[in-house]
Parts: sequence; C-alpha cells; structure tokens
Amino acid sequence: MEKAIAVTSARGRFRTIVDEVQFEGVSYVVSRHGRPAAALVPIQVYENWKQQRKRLLELIEQVGAANPDAGPDDVMRDVLAAQQQIRAQQ
Repeated sequence: MEKAIAVTSARGRFRTIVDEVQFEGVSYVVSRHGRPAAALVPIQVYENWKQQRKRLLELIEQVGAANPDAGPDDVMRDVLAAQQQIRAQQ
C-alpha cells in the first residue's frame, strides 16, 4: 500500500509513519509544495532496489565490454532487453 503525505504532516507523525513502513509494509510518498519530494519504503524494498541497480550497472559494463564498437544507444537497447529477461526470471 502506498500513501501520500505532505512534509509538514509527516514531521508530526514521523514515528508512526516509520512504524507503518517497518511493520506493515506501507510506503509513503512525501510531498513538498504539492510535488513528490521523497519516498519512505520498507528496508527490504530499498535493499532490493540497490541490488537490482548494482546488477544493472554490472550488466551495462559487460555489454559495453563485449561490444566495444557498439554505440551508446545500441548498448542501452541490449541492456534493457537483458534487464527485462532478468526481471522475468525473478
């Protein structure tokens, strides 16, 4: 579940919000002046994101090394295709 909250409201409820995120798996999008500014997500979501990002960067390096003559657009096309394959396996 994802909830939206303004930064001014979040200040007074921060402890409760952290409890909801940690124990109930709720995610919050914190807005400032009506625009999204930050997100609070369970640590598992954050750790998963970091791991996926690391794998994506490794994949970009591998594709670039395997195709030294390919242009950046070609490399990104191949990387995105490989990323979709990895996500499908999860």
